[in-house]
Amino acid sequence: MPRNMQIRDVPDDIADEIAARARAKGQSAQAYMLGLLVADAHRSRNIELIAQFEGRDDGMHSAPGQTGELVRQARSEREEQLAETTGDCRCS
Repeated sequence: MPRNMQIRDVPDDIADEIAARARAKGQSAQAYMLGLLVADAHRSRNIELIAQFEGRDDGMHSAPGQTGELVRQARSEREEQLAETTGDCRCS
């Protein structure tokens, strides 16, 4: 069942910014704030889920930006293996 919430003592500049962002999205301030709350709640769940896997070592790990190079290396190795088994016939 939905609950009502109220935020008190919001500084004027913050309230104005929220209202402006809501208008820019064609939303009421209430709808905009609800969207922020929902997104934050989902992020919290995602963080909890990710934490469950922290410390596991059951797969390949790569640093950010390294994945593309690892894929290229794996493809190159696969092509070499295929060339060895097929006599390097690269037919089109």
